[in-house]
Amino acid sequence: MPDIPQPSGITVVETRPDGRGQNGGGAPGRQPKRVAETYQEVDRVTPLDDRITILGIPMEQISPSTRAALAGLVAENATLRAQVRRLEARTPASLPILERDAFIARLGEMLAGVPALGSQWVLVLVHVQTYDDIRRSSGLLAANSALADVGQRLRNFSLTAPPPEDAPMAAPALDVPTALLGSLGGPSMGLLVATPSGADTVAIARAVRDGIAATGYDVAGLSMSLAFKVAAAVVSAGESALLAVARVDHLTRGPQAAG
Repeated sequence: MPDIPQPSGITVVETRPDGRGQNGGGAPGRQPKRVAETYQEVDRVTPLDDRITILGIPMEQISPSTRAALAGLVAENATLRAQVRRLEARTPASLPILERDAFIARLGEMLAGVPALGSQWVLVLVHVQTYDDIRRSSGLLAANSALADVGQRLRNFSLTAPPPEDAPMAAPALDVPTALLGSLGGPSMGLLVATPSGADTVAIARAVRDGIAATGYDVAGLSMSLAFKVAAAVVSAGESALLAVARVDHLTRGPQAAG
């Protein structure tokens, strides 16, 4: 069979020798770079030991009791640092944060009297919704430390109550001092304030919520925001302290709460 002539203008493609360029070019004696060598180069840049370590000790060599001890040391260190931070931010005029029974007892004593003329008692309840999430993820010490930080902000918080609804349009907002602050058990705290008569309790709850949620909280070394439910209600002179707390607590579970 006769050879088929190549069309003019088409260059014949020659077979490329190993290690050489087309038409015999390239460095003589150079061996081709094989796939195996490429993988060997990848292996050379991979660390010999990429295991997870704690203080330089591989995770699989640490017993569960040792892990618990290390986690405890980390939690203790974070808690102590948070305590120092709160002590440094405390001022002589800061209110004490009462324990639950002391708060209920003192609340009953104050409700036995009447507020100043033109004022009303307003009880505010703050529930930290993120408490249980922190407890599950970072532990009890971290959750309690975050709760203490909330109390620190409440004790340094200056509430500005909006004027009553029937006040003139140009009436300024008024600074409202906190008369009482304490724990109500679990992740809930309460404060008693004396506001002008007729002040909007929903606006007061929102102001408290905004004040304590303005910036993030340090939780186990991480800055994060906390979720709150805050409610407020007017309490009458002579009302039972437990009844007042129960009424406001009911509001935190309803649409009136700020959160």
